[in-house]
Amino acid sequence: MGKCIKAIPLVVILSFCFISCSKKADKFFISNTFPDQIIKNLSIDKYDLEKHEWNFFAIHGDVYEKKKVVNATNIRMSFYENKKISSFILADKAVLQSDTGDVKAMGNVSIVSLLKNTTIYADSLNYFGKTNRVTSNSFIRQEKQDSTITGIGLEANSDLSDITILKDVKVVKK
Repeated sequence: MGKCIKAIPLVVILSFCFISCSKKADKFFISNTFPDQIIKNLSIDKYDLEKHEWNFFAIHGDVYEKKKVVNATNIRMSFYENKKISSFILADKAVLQSDTGDVKAMGNVSIVSLLKNTTIYADSLNYFGKTNRVTSNSFIRQEKQDSTITGIGLEANSDLSDITILKDVKVVKK
């Protein structure tokens, strides 16, 4: 009888711990730290009426619907002019604001203009959907057929038709 009485409090204590732990686990999993969707080969297109403006592609995307954010890896963002790709951004990772189309690209960033035959390399780059402009505060290297231009910071159109490198500009002719 003595062993049975000692076992009852132990069962009650273990039950209480189990119930308490499961409530903490529920709170942990309900929180919004996990994405609403995880998508492989994510592709998002933006159209203005019938005009295709851009395509955002990522090998992996974590979608946070309430925050209107997509965290993506291995991205390619293509910009269109007359139904053809005019330029594109490549990066290791990016954050896309799904409501505005703004993108912050990071890690081995390059933007290639097929129309202007130029490529810009940067550590990070921001694209603003409303103005169709790209900016950066990082070190920039622009490669053209006849020159290499380096500097700090950048402002440009997404097709690189209007580029301004902000400071410490150096030009090397090839």
